[in-house]
Amino acid sequence: MLMKNIKVIAPSLGRRFSGINASMLAVIPEQEKLINIVGLGFNLDSKTIAKITFKQFLFGCWRGEWRIWHARRNIEMLVGIILKYVFRYKLILVFTTAGARKRSKIQKFYCNKMDAIIPVSMIAASRFEQNLQIVPHGINPQNFYPSTKPQNSRKIGFFGRIKKTKGIEEFVDAMIDVLPNNPGWKANIYGETTSKNYDLEKKLKDKIKVAGLENRIVFKGFINFEDTPKCYRELDIVVCPSYTEGFGIPVLEAMASKCAVIATKTGVWKDIIKQGENGFLVDIKSSAQIAEKLNLLINDDSLRKKIAQNGYELVTSKYTVENEAQGIQKIYDKLLSEKNIK
Repeated sequence: MLMKNIKVIAPSLGRRFSGINASMLAVIPEQEKLINIVGLGFNLDSKTIAKITFKQFLFGCWRGEWRIWHARRNIEMLVGIILKYVFRYKLILVFTTAGARKRSKIQKFYCNKMDAIIPVSMIAASRFEQNLQIVPHGINPQNFYPSTKPQNSRKIGFFGRIKKTKGIEEFVDAMIDVLPNNPGWKANIYGETTSKNYDLEKKLKDKIKVAGLENRIVFKGFINFEDTPKCYRELDIVVCPSYTEGFGIPVLEAMASKCAVIATKTGVWKDIIKQGENGFLVDIKSSAQIAEKLNLLINDDSLRKKIAQNGYELVTSKYTVENEAQGIQKIYDKLLSEKNIK
């Protein structure tokens, strides 16, 4: 793509792969159908996304047309502000936020410099005084879809970094409670462990070994974005036990893969999940409630299949990347029209 044709820069300046990267890798290919958009930065290794280097951006986008700088992290807002107000790049600053916590003074300063803010949920929107257009995250049903084989793998999954706030300890405790009474069922843990959490992983593995379940609770490590859908298709149930989440893409990915979902009462999950209809909600830090809901799903095939089906129908009708891309594009169009750009 010629630099002069680029309309949107999507920076990714976080060094580690996160849910932000997953949402970007999902929606940007859909956005490419609507506008000339490129990625810039780290952890955007999907072959489906056009990318430019920092050098190409700095020298190729300094002059010419106005372009949208679509940030999703604080550091990306800061860099956009510096480029626009210090180095005079012709940038229209946009920020997508999933944040459910109260904003700090510096975050408020950054947000006040944005030309548009896109909250992904009512909770995120409530942190701002102005009336904002909400654009929920979505999944790509061409990537995340149910297994074509009979869904009776008898596997339970966890997706997320191995860290305390992701609820990994509660997940493991629930598995140690549930699995001995349910022979044939296993659990897979998908997620990266950073150096500061090696001790936590060792502690959990030791606890699993003491329980005699080292062959039934398996740490799979970091999973590439491209391989993630296949992992979901191997599962019957997915547990999302985080202490806090802005949006939490794994719930959508699991539902789209027709897995029954158990999630904590945090973030947008409280709005997505209807108790006992398309999933189960549990209190934060409650391994006992996770175990209780797991036993319900494991021992009632019809309930498990009903919840999985209802979740699948919700996500594929409401939470798709096509809907997300179209919602974002409406905001882009308004911003560009204000600069008389077609």
